[in-house]
Amino acid sequence: MMISHELTTWSILLFLLAATILGLGGLLARKISIQTKGCVLMAIAFVLQTTSFFLGFHKSFQGGLSAGAYLQIFAWFTALTGLIFWLKLKQRTALTFAAPLCAALFAMSLPYMEQTIVLPKTLQSSFYILHIGFLFTSLALMAVSFIASSLFLFLERRIKSKQRIKGFLQDMPALSVLDTINKLCILTCFPLYTIGILSGLLRSKPVYGATFSGDPKEIVSLIIWALLAFVFHNRLAAAWAGKKPAMTMICIFLLSLFSLLIVNTLMDSHHSFTAN
Repeated sequence: MMISHELTTWSILLFLLAATILGLGGLLARKISIQTKGCVLMAIAFVLQTTSFFLGFHKSFQGGLSAGAYLQIFAWFTALTGLIFWLKLKQRTALTFAAPLCAALFAMSLPYMEQTIVLPKTLQSSFYILHIGFLFTSLALMAVSFIASSLFLFLERRIKSKQRIKGFLQDMPALSVLDTINKLCILTCFPLYTIGILSGLLRSKPVYGATFSGDPKEIVSLIIWALLAFVFHNRLAAAWAGKKPAMTMICIFLLSLFSLLIVNTLMDSHHSFTAN
């Protein structure tokens, strides 16, 4: 029986919206039990999406995945990263804020569910594992880093200006914890992103005739890689911590969203979601 991509998407989207409402609602109301239920719903949505992958929801798209599927894959890796921080570090905040991002990605995927991106045969099989998998894992880590960095800057500003930390803000992770999350994301993200970029460049020549063709996606990706290299180096060699890496990772994530949502949809690129 063929699995309906559209039905699967709507089902997962409903769980993500419910997870967003319960997660953020529980956070604002300072009800840990409600926030935890939101995290559980996120886990259910993750399991449903993972199951849909194995059942082959994408098989109705001959020659490749739909453009919407790429946004959903980004959401899957983001949920996975949030779940790891929740289960391993006992931090619900990352997963709570990952829920609305995943819901937004699923909602944005709806208009692109019927637009198939056909990859050349030379870019299939191992290319997906190295290029797509590693890059989307990196994007998910950037998303979690963006959440931790934003919270860090917001709370630090309130503390330095001697504003009271009250209400649900008292339940936020300590600045040291947020900085640790940011550090773990950076140290993991850069090597994975590097592998993803290199695999893409190495496979570009037999397909597009050049290792670097000046494609807008390639240019933006190399800028992101350079920024990641910069913050990675300073985290290790210059003992960067706190505000500087937080601000840098916010910029990197926003640039990554620009690459995914603007370059892939509005610009003339080999990676365009709207290319024929």
